[in-house]
Amino acid sequence: MESKGKIIVAMSGGVDSAVAAGLLMEEGYEVIGVNLRTWEYEAPSCDTTKKSCCSPEDIRDARDTGLSLNIPFYVVKMEKVFGERVIQRFIDDYKDGRTPNPCVECNTFVKFGALFEKAKALGIDKIATGHYARISEVNGRYAIRDGVDKKKNQAYYLYGLSQESIKATMFPLGEMEKTEVREIAKRMGLPVAEKPESQEICFIPDNDYRSFLKKKGVDFTPGFFKLSDGKIIGKHSGKEAFTIGQRKGLGIAWKSPLYVVSIEDDGTVVLGEEEETFCESFFLEDLTCQALDPANLLDCFEARVQIRYRHIPVPCLVYPSKQEWKVVFQEKVKSVTPGQSAILYPTEANYILAGGIIQKGTIQLSRVSENLTYSLIG
Repeated sequence: MESKGKIIVAMSGGVDSAVAAGLLMEEGYEVIGVNLRTWEYEAPSCDTTKKSCCSPEDIRDARDTGLSLNIPFYVVKMEKVFGERVIQRFIDDYKDGRTPNPCVECNTFVKFGALFEKAKALGIDKIATGHYARISEVNGRYAIRDGVDKKKNQAYYLYGLSQESIKATMFPLGEMEKTEVREIAKRMGLPVAEKPESQEICFIPDNDYRSFLKKKGVDFTPGFFKLSDGKIIGKHSGKEAFTIGQRKGLGIAWKSPLYVVSIEDDGTVVLGEEEETFCESFFLEDLTCQALDPANLLDCFEARVQIRYRHIPVPCLVYPSKQEWKVVFQEKVKSVTPGQSAILYPTEANYILAGGIIQKGTIQLSRVSENLTYSLIG
């Protein structure tokens, strides 16, 4: 078979990236496997059945897959860029009362940022991953499109990719279901065919992000639990331990369930009943346009917005400006969380128009129970 050229496949050590590499080989590409070493792995203090990615075991599994496929395999050190772009952002967001999304940052700046630059430096103009996503070309621009497998669709994490990196990327699994990927792995005799899914944040294997923050020297800010009318109903030992919409673990006895409504800089954690978590609008910052051309934006346009992974996109109106975009829901949505990403889709298509980070302090909430509204803007 005539070679289609060289391609770098980011191999995490899991079944998805392994099958992606195998399929590209079958298509005639000269595959080079690369594992990204992103952080100094520390085993969790208590052994559990949960698995995190990027561990030494994953590097070994990626290497074994490379040997099984008989392809070149390399481990590339990415600790510096991962530490600066992912871990430090994670720490800073929690210190500032936001809830970060490290997978978005990792994909944007490491997997499809630093790796793409390394590939170009080697004269290789194509990279591939095992993400469940596809690519569309819309009016001369490139955009990430939802994968066929709705349960595994990972388009949400990929809105930060530039036009250049999308054009150079392949997603061999985008048209497949996970069950099909497992069967292909068995057919290829891959050593990771039955490997379980990775879980949790890769650099926090035990999922205890509060302990991680303390190990990193974060001083927790104690404060009061307050209701939206200002009434103090308790104390807490650190605002960094909470996230918008949280209900469990508050340690507050009340006549009805309470949720975290907002987290203030002075340590105040505002609590409210479920009705008070519903949001009318919010602002997006750190924007990336994909299918939308930033030079030809309308004053206002209709779209659908997804505010977290697994959230089903809902209709909205978008008011773009140079620095931030206002997103207004057509129906109120629960627990819009500053620091999380929101992505915009067309009203009747499944490719990404644009995406960004939900701003802190720019969320319009409604107190439905008292037919009043109050604003956290400003």
